[in-house]
Amino acid sequence: MSDHIDIDHDRFESLGAITDRIVGRRGERDWNGQPISEPGIYRKIPMDAYHAQLTEGPSISSSGLREIENRSPMHYWATSYLNPDRPEEETSASLDFGRAVHTLLLSEDGFRDDYVVRPETYEDDAGKWKPWSGNANVCKEWLAARRAEGKTVLLKSQLTDIHGMADRLAKNHVAVDLLRGRIERSIITKDTKTGVWVKSRPDSIPRDTIIADLKTCADASQVAISRSIINYGYLQQMALAITCLEEVGQRQVNEAVLLFVETSYPYAFNIKPLDNGDIHTAMRQNRRALNVFADCLKANDWPTYADNTLTWSAPKWWCDRHEHDSTLPELQKDRAA
Repeated sequence: MSDHIDIDHDRFESLGAITDRIVGRRGERDWNGQPISEPGIYRKIPMDAYHAQLTEGPSISSSGLREIENRSPMHYWATSYLNPDRPEEETSASLDFGRAVHTLLLSEDGFRDDYVVRPETYEDDAGKWKPWSGNANVCKEWLAARRAEGKTVLLKSQLTDIHGMADRLAKNHVAVDLLRGRIERSIITKDTKTGVWVKSRPDSIPRDTIIADLKTCADASQVAISRSIINYGYLQQMALAITCLEEVGQRQVNEAVLLFVETSYPYAFNIKPLDNGDIHTAMRQNRRALNVFADCLKANDWPTYADNTLTWSAPKWWCDRHEHDSTLPELQKDRAA
């Protein structure tokens, strides 16, 4: 079975390849594999290293700050690299696909290194070619070998969808311009208030005053992406990237944009500039979460939800609905005989 990835270079070129020709390296350094002790913008940091002990002291990224802010310090600690008893991380098909989209659209070389397309046929013991079977020993052995190599397996149909998204975005000059920055660099800073190291890894470091991030989704309609922006804390994510960029001396960012692209035909997309007032609020959320993280580190205590033990009251719509409900009977107090 062949595990070669066929990329049609006449039809497709990663945005990362375009960017390298146009932008180049400015104020960056290559990571040397050692714990980072100097703030800056770093290249060549693998994702697993980024989420591990990357700096000389404890660090936190956007995903950690969002977990603390939107859930609790306990949820953050449960899966944090700082927790020696954390469960083994599980992946999912949708997560693998989303990462593959980012890798191929933004960095073709990284795609060849990290991903492989599953063959559609296999050769059995009798030398006959048959459709792929998950139960066949030769197929199981092939999958195990790819996992041992650290590769993520994709279906041919998934690669077709990735090419479809790339083609769709490449035809829109606004989409291309938004992602035409320095691709997937890691920005490392040290918070002056708490002394905690902070990490951000935007899809594209802007060449102007606009920062953009690519999001894959099943539905890019206004209603659907509004839910995603809130549920996944995308405002906090973009706010942290802006803060980190400014702290390492990059030019000031004036606008943040999310580019949502659907993962199936016709690969529709929706470009969403974010309200600067909302970004400012998200910066304050990040500040609160960072303060909580520093306090938890100092106390070695990772508490549950912040509103734990607080009295719950029904929302206003529920109270309004029942306050004027004439069908609700009055309760009669018991009278002594």
